[in-house]
Formats: sequence, C-alpha cells, structure tokens
Amino acid sequence: MKRAALTSACALVVAAASCTQARPEPITPPSREKARAAEKASPSASTLGPPRWVVPMATDWIERTEAGVDRSLASGRRVESRGADVIATAKDTAEFDGATAAPSWTVAPAAPARYVLFREREVFGAAEWLGEARSLGKLPAAVQRTFDWVDGTGLVTAAGVFVVSPAGGPPRKLDLPGFAIGLAADARRALVLTVFGHARLTMDGGATFRDVSAELPDATEIEVRGEDLHVLLRGEESRLVDARGSIVSDRAPQGPTRHAPPPDLDDRWPEESAVSALDAAAAYGLRWLEGDALTVTEGAVARVDLRTGRATALLSIETGDDTCMPLRVKDGALLVCESPSRATVLDLASGGRIERTFDLPDAPSWDRFVVADGEALGFVGPCEGPAPGSPADVVASASPTNASNQRSPVFCVRKSPGVWVEHTLAPADASDVVAWIPRAEGAAVALVAIPGTFLHGAPRVTVRGSLRVVRVARNEPPLDITTYSSSTTALLTRALHVTPDGTIEGWLPSGHGPSSLAAVTIDPEGRPRQHPLPAQTVSIATSGRFGLARTETERLFETTDHGRTFRPIAPPPSGGSSEPMSCSEIGCQVGTFVRIGWNDGSEPALEDTTPPKPNPDYQRPIPEPPLVRLACRYAGPSEGKRIPDSFGLGYTKTPIARAAPGRIGFTGGMLIPLNGPQPAGMTGDAEIAYVPLLDLAAPITRATIPLSHLGPTPFHPYEIRLGYVLDGAKVRAVATSGLGRCAAPLVDDAGLTIPIGGCVDDPTVGVVHGSRVLLVTGSGGDQAVSAVELPKTTRTPGRAVLSGARRELGLLYPPEGAGRFDLAAGLRGQDPVVIAVDAGGEAVLAPLDPDRGTLGPEKRLASLADLAAASDPRCAPEPDDARVVLPFDTKIGLAQGSLLGVTASGTAGFAVLRWSPSRVCLEAVELAVRDDRHEPELGYYDPPGTVRKVVARFEGKGPGKGTLVVLGFGAEVRQPLTCEGIVR
Repeated sequence: MKRAALTSACALVVAAASCTQARPEPITPPSREKARAAEKASPSASTLGPPRWVVPMATDWIERTEAGVDRSLASGRRVESRGADVIATAKDTAEFDGATAAPSWTVAPAAPARYVLFREREVFGAAEWLGEARSLGKLPAAVQRTFDWVDGTGLVTAAGVFVVSPAGGPPRKLDLPGFAIGLAADARRALVLTVFGHARLTMDGGATFRDVSAELPDATEIEVRGEDLHVLLRGEESRLVDARGSIVSDRAPQGPTRHAPPPDLDDRWPEESAVSALDAAAAYGLRWLEGDALTVTEGAVARVDLRTGRATALLSIETGDDTCMPLRVKDGALLVCESPSRATVLDLASGGRIERTFDLPDAPSWDRFVVADGEALGFVGPCEGPAPGSPADVVASASPTNASNQRSPVFCVRKSPGVWVEHTLAPADASDVVAWIPRAEGAAVALVAIPGTFLHGAPRVTVRGSLRVVRVARNEPPLDITTYSSSTTALLTRALHVTPDGTIEGWLPSGHGPSSLAAVTIDPEGRPRQHPLPAQTVSIATSGRFGLARTETERLFETTDHGRTFRPIAPPPSGGSSEPMSCSEIGCQVGTFVRIGWNDGSEPALEDTTPPKPNPDYQRPIPEPPLVRLACRYAGPSEGKRIPDSFGLGYTKTPIARAAPGRIGFTGGMLIPLNGPQPAGMTGDAEIAYVPLLDLAAPITRATIPLSHLGPTPFHPYEIRLGYVLDGAKVRAVATSGLGRCAAPLVDDAGLTIPIGGCVDDPTVGVVHGSRVLLVTGSGGDQAVSAVELPKTTRTPGRAVLSGARRELGLLYPPEGAGRFDLAAGLRGQDPVVIAVDAGGEAVLAPLDPDRGTLGPEKRLASLADLAAASDPRCAPEPDDARVVLPFDTKIGLAQGSLLGVTASGTAGFAVLRWSPSRVCLEAVELAVRDDRHEPELGYYDPPGTVRKVVARFEGKGPGKGTLVVLGFGAEVRQPLTCEGIVR
C-alpha cells in the first residue's frame, strides 16, 4: 500500500521529508506569506538540468537487476534505466514489437535465448539484454502475446501457439487443441484456458492434463502471484492454484505479480491513474522548488521529483473528478478546473481553497481559461452569470461553437485574489474575436481577425481603458487564420503572450501550418509576421513559449521563444515514434519517452547525427495469404448487360436516379435518397438489391422498402453486415448491427435475412435446429447463444413479416486470447455444434446444448489446411461428420493464375464444410473477388453499391460448378466456371 495522501499544502511548498508521517511533531501548514514566497520563486531557480530523456512507462518491463537497474523495451528499443533515467541502450538499431525473459527455472548460464524478442513474425533470442539478438526463425503469423511455459517461453499467434527453448533453436509448435491462453508457475504446474472457456491443469510438466472447468467456471485470465496461479473469473471472483494443484477460494493472492515491476512504496502517485507522474508533469506541469514539478491527477495536486519520477506529495482538492490544470500568475500558483456545470479557480497556497467559480450551463464549447505565464489569468466568458449568446459566424454563417476559432466577446481577467475585471468588445468586433490575452492588473488584449485579405478602414490597434484591441485580416499575408479547425477546445491555453512593449507573440490557427498552427509575431502597431518552422515539419506540440516540432525525416527541433527560433535536439534513445504528443514548461511527451527540460540557449545545441528515417505514406495492409486456394477456370464466355446513366445494382429496364449507395454484406447493395432519413420524419424508400446466397444462376432480387420501417430513430444505413445460418442444404443470412444501429427491417422485408426481431452482434453464425434458429453472436470476451422461432408464413420480398421472439439461452465467457479464432456452426447428425478454427487452420469442435446454450468439451478436428473438395473420393460421408457454415476473410482464396484477371479480395467469404477428425470437405463457397477486367479503380477497397464474388458448389462426382458475378452501377457480368478442387 502506498502512503496516504497529504491534505495540507505543506509538502507542496517545502521539502517532502519535512512533511512525512515519521516526523514526531504535528504538521502545520506554512504561513500564507511563506507559501506565497515559495510559489513565486522564479522558474529559473528550479534546476531541471540539461535536457534528458526518461522512461515513464516502458512498453514491456522485463526485469529489475540486483543493482536496481530496470530492463525494458521502450519504443521498440532495448534500454536499461535507473529510476526514470536511461543509462544504457542496445548498440544495434533493431526495433522489436515485444520482448520477455525466459522463465527462471528453464534458464542455464549463458542461455542463447535467455531473452526472447519478436518483430512481426520473426523471433529472436539474446543471451544478454543489451547483447546481440539472433534470429531463431519465422512463425506463420505475427506474435500477439507471450507467456511462461514449463520448458520455455510461449508465443501466441493467430496461427497457433509456439514455445522457444532458452537453449535456442527454432520455435516448436505447442500441441494443445483450442489453446486461448496459458501460464506455468514452475516446471511442472501450468494452466490452460481454451477457446470455449474450459480449464486444463497439468502437474507433470504438460505430460497430462485434467479438466478443472467445474472448479474454475468462466475463467478469463491467469497470472502468477508469488508461488500460486491466480485465476480471474467472470465478475470479481478469483481462485488460486497452489503448489499441490489444489484450487483454493478462501485465500487472497499473496506476493508480487510475475513480470510486473515491483511497487514503489515511496511513490504517492495513484496506482489507478492512466498516466505516470512523469507523463503528467511533461503534459501540463509547472516548474517547482528544488528541481521538482507540480502537476495534477484525479482529485489531487502532486509534487513530482523529476530525478526519480515519484510523486513525493499529494494535496487533495475539492473538485473530485473535474479536469484540472495548474498555472502560475504574478502573485502565486493557481489551479483551474472544469466540470459540465462550472469552471473553478483554486488557490494552492491556501491548500486548494476555491477562489472563484463560473457557471457553465449551456456555455459554448470554447477554451475556458487563458494564462500569460507568470503574469495573469483570464476566463473566456463573463465574470457573472451565464455566457451570452454567440453571434453568428460572419464567414461561415454558422454557429461559432462548432469547431470554430471564434471566441466569446466577453472576457474576465483576474486582477488580484478575489478581484476580477470584465471586458466586453464592441458589436463591430464581437463576431471576429479569435483570441484573448490577459495582462497584469486586470488588463486584456483582444485579437480580432476580420474576414478578408486586407483591413479596409478599420484601425489596427484601439485602446479603451485597460482593453487593447488588435485587428488583423484573416488572410493578410503571411497569415491564414482558419475559420474552423479540427483542434479540440482546451481547459487552459497558453498560445499567446504580450511583451511589455505591446508585441503579441505565440501560436495562431493556420490553414497551412503543421498541426494547424503558425508561429506569429504582431508588432505594437498591429503588423503581423509569421516565423518559419523547420523544413519538412509535419507536427508540432506547443505550450506557451515552448514547442517541439517533428519533421518528415523524424528529426526533432525545439523552441523556447514562441517559435521565433528552433534548435535541433538529440532523438529519444530508441528508433520508435518521435511524435511529440504534448508539452509543458517541464518538457514533452514523445512516443513512450518523456524529455525533461529545455535548452534555452545556455547549452550548446545537440546535433542529431542519426541518418534520417523515411516516413512512407500509410498503405492499407495487404490481406494475409490464404490457407488453401480454390482452383477454377472459365467454362464459357461472359454474359453482360448494361444501361447507361443508372445507379442501380446491375441492369434495370430503366435508369435508376443517383442516390446514396450502401453495402449489404458482399452480396447486395441499397440506394437511399440523397437527402437520407430526416429527423423530422422518415420519408422516401430504400431500393434493396441482392443476389441469393450460393445461387449459381446469380439472379438479382429487388425490393422497395419504405424507410419508415426503420422506426422512429432516423439514421443512414451505409452498411448492413450479415451473419450466416446453415439451414439444411441452404445458407441463410441474419442482420447484424454496426455502430449500435440496426437496419434489419430493410433486409428482413426484402427477403434476404431471417427476421429475428432486430439485429444481433457481429460476427454471428448459426444453424436451424428443428423449428428454431440457434445463434452464436459476438466475439472476444462478449459472446451469447440465443434461439429464435422461425416464422411460419412464407415470405414475399417487399412485404413486412412477423419475426420470431429471440430468447437468450446463455452467455459465453471465452478467455482473453480467444479472439484469434473464427467460429463455425452447424449440425453433427441432429445435434448442434460449434467449431473454432485459427489462422493456421487448427480446429476444435464443441457440442452446443440447444436448451441451455452451453458448450461441451472440445474435440480436435482435421486442419482446414487439409481441405478437399466434397467431390473428392476421400470425402465420402461419414457418421461423425459435422456439417457447418464458416464465415472467413482470407482462409480460402483463389488459385493464382487460374482465372486471369480475377483475384480473391481477402475481405469476405463463407463456406459450407463437412468436418470430422480425419478430414474436412468443401461443399460450397462464396468469396469476394476483384475482377481487373471490370474494375474502375485499383486497390483492395470494395466500394458500396457493387457486388463481386465467386460462387462454387461441389455436388456428386467430378469438378464443381461455379459462377463469377460482377455487378456494378447499371451493369452486370456473369461467367460460368469449372472448379477442379483445392490447391495449396
């Protein structure tokens, strides 16, 4: 347990040692005069030292040596650190996705794979943490996670589970069917959770396993605590597996968690905080006494020792869960906070006393406070009462609160403790103010950006009492002050500052600047000047006069004078991301590193001598190669029809007017009126068109469905996803929801999907069992089994039908890691079953109880990689065959070159399979394809309003029959195929 937070201002102002509970005499807060004097200490007196890189939170913490050195992987590079400071890095420049240390009981001296690292599919071993990393081989899929196993380091991939021996050598496959997650406590004791949620325990090093699912129901995660296996169950329950293999429920876990850094008992930073103390200090901290920083966390102000990264003191504040930020003004340190109903200013010298509140109900969404560091604070809005109604944006004729740079025409400036001064702009300037800057003694400067390229007749500078108004033209060269921007509003902004002679310097929104910012100086006469950023700058993070810029070649430059000048800095000690995320006067967050300190010119600039890194444009990942490929050839000429100027799916007798297209699975499309569903009422019709599933003739079924069928909540269904249900010799579809919106009435009434009373979670597979449909829905840790009674009436496309009532039979709680499997559903004989198959084709089957929705024990099946066509002599029906429907993305593809110009897109497909422990056979398949002969554009993107697929069926003996279907706007092409079978 960490020590309790302090509730006075003492530890924030004086040395933390004088405020510890070990002091024998009671602690009393310092006098107000002493607190004020400490808070007003010049930032230059805070010794941050030369800028340095630190590691606040490592990507992978590996271990702590006896000398107190932490070994970790940060931004892909191996580093050693003491406290927060990086003291050593690996000599090579290799970057890794992850790393771990082999289990202690498996390691011999100088073991070649004492440390296991991986990058995508390739696995490396190293005898020393910073030593040479040698390749051990490549896996069939990228590594997703690691775990300790009885004889080495376990690696989980989408295509199976592998183990690396500390002695080195290629990774070997771990033969555990349905493995989702597993963990060993020692050389003999280990626990495995399967994809269907069953638990298997070994006490003899993996030679045998016993089923402990009844004792560990709904187990989801495993960790090692001390000498015990700690198993987390659904909800708040847990169990322990002790050294004898006994499962204990009446004892709390003891000891540290393996592979987790030991707790720092001297660190008062809340354990539940989402960021570290150093991250918070770099993001929005202030320089404080003795080289420390002042920052905030949930409900408290923290003093952070920048040398160790620890929070040495906490001051509880009354704002609870409000968002807060610290700042420094002329007479001390303050804290500003915001909640949905109010904004608050707190005085830190008095222990967090609330000095002023501002009402926020219905207030526009703009920046709340503006600070001129060390000088003054202002609130964007009136001093009393609610914010006034905003004038319309004169440029965009819209509300200025919708991501606009326009600000309130009223500004409230803090003159002294408890004394605030309100400034109001004249009506002529009220619609164009883009920034306020507070000044000492309650004065203020308003920056007004008038639309246009030049000022016409308006004075550049006007002074009215303590309010100074500076006017520029929005597009006055070199300015380009955008009307709207993508940047979010801030609780506290430090963007602009006013010098004693009236010059404005800082950062303004720009339509052409990196991160939509430009470094600008406006002289006392109101003439603007823009300062150049480093060449090829792509992003910049700023805080007052400080800023960090990143270039296209991953070089970093800093500024400490509001962007007037920039100096190159040394990169972080990694080859990882150098993206500056946020900055303060303490430093910057850069990727997983934090840079503490700034070079204000007193230190020589460090030249980055590393070669520039290329920064290629983002490319959509190429789909994974298929396990097996369907070998087909053209069996005849193509047949097509086309009607010009039509936007319907395929050919129609008359042209269909332009409308907004949508996608229905990969088998159909819809057209919605361009005005879309309107909030005032659902008007118009949706034109639905689709090709029935597994129909070799590939006719187009059309239906016109009123949009009012969607119900009272209007939305535009750009895409309707489908789940697949096996119904005897047919495959039928059900509608699944996307982004919480259900368009099932459109496809139900069109006759494409089974009406089940709405949508189910995506993905969904199911089977018709008697008069009911059994559905398995969802993925990962959120799955359900439900049943729906089939409608008793025959449906007519275009007419509404009554749906059956869907009833949830049970919830499934697969463990973490089960998401690497795809699910299939069907029947074995007359009994429903579910099959899980991984990316390598390994498959297990579990019986599905049709009444309770529970899954029975797993049974290994043949690998999908051994798929054969159903017409193959080896695929004669057998009693233990399970007939299922399997949705997939890339598991089945097309043989290269068999259909010239046609390739599998790797985006969607489903297959009907007969599966047993000895073989797996393909009866029918549909898969999305690309036909370069008819494509309007290159790439893997499937545009809405089109259908491109291959349908193939294997019935009887001999080759199978297939059809290539390509449907576009006003055009359709079909071509018969002959499919010989499956190739690898």
